[in-house]
Amino acid sequence: MQSNYRAYVVTAVLFCFTFSLSAADKKAKESKADDAMPSYAQPQPAVENIDLAMYQRIREEGLSHSHIMEYASALTDGIGPRLTGSPNLKKANEWTRDQLTAMGCTNAHLEDWGEFGMGWRQLNTWVRMSAPDTAVFIAQALPWSPSSHGAVNGAAIWIDATDEKGLEKYKGKLSGKIVFFGPMRDVKPVDKPLWERRDDADLKTQVEYPVHVGPHEDFFATFIKRLEFREKAGKFFADEHAAGIVVPSRDGRNNGGSGGTISSPGRPIVVEIERSTLARPVIPMICWSVGLFVACRNSI
Repeated sequence: MQSNYRAYVVTAVLFCFTFSLSAADKKAKESKADDAMPSYAQPQPAVENIDLAMYQRIREEGLSHSHIMEYASALTDGIGPRLTGSPNLKKANEWTRDQLTAMGCTNAHLEDWGEFGMGWRQLNTWVRMSAPDTAVFIAQALPWSPSSHGAVNGAAIWIDATDEKGLEKYKGKLSGKIVFFGPMRDVKPVDKPLWERRDDADLKTQVEYPVHVGPHEDFFATFIKRLEFREKAGKFFADEHAAGIVVPSRDGRNNGGSGGTISSPGRPIVVEIERSTLARPVIPMICWSVGLFVACRNSI
């Protein structure tokens, strides 16, 4: 009887010891997982302890020791547009790493963020009307569009379809054509300053900017829908063997963007396109504008 009691006690002690080890191991694993989790993903405290002294140091640095103009000049003037996958993006990444190192960071380095796809940069683009008269179009190549491998010449046709049904009526009619794809708009005069200095009333509206959920959701839904249709339209034009696609760029504030398109319905014109880029082989696409300013750029 006594031996049975001793066996019971030993078993109970071993069970408790094993349970304690299991609980400690589980707690250690949870603690390790919390340490591996970035701070922003961890549970946040109910009351935040704000380091007002650090806030003041950051404000002081920005207001009294700012280098924003030299940094902006280095990126815009020294490096230029930084489209994803372009050589300029590599330059900008390396420049940023070197600047952080110069600031005193001890482990500033570059890391891969994943696969993106084909790299791209624009070397040369020109578009002109060659018949019935000559005219030069202000144009830029759309990012990731391919090289034309020399001048492409073809009759121009305007298509303002907004859905797949609108494209169907052009089936079998686009082979060798230069397609002007998108809505036309008037070229309005620039009658206001293109830059505006904000006054106190404007700055107050920025501080008290309201959050509107509905309209923004509608905007993004429309934007995504438009992108999906543009992708389908591009495939349609490629299947129809169009020689090139020309799309209008957006206008800017106070009519200081791209201007618009000019057309004479019923009057046939011939357009030549030549582009030199590094990209995959599909039909060339050009973003064009007729006006005082070019608003279509590769990237900033």
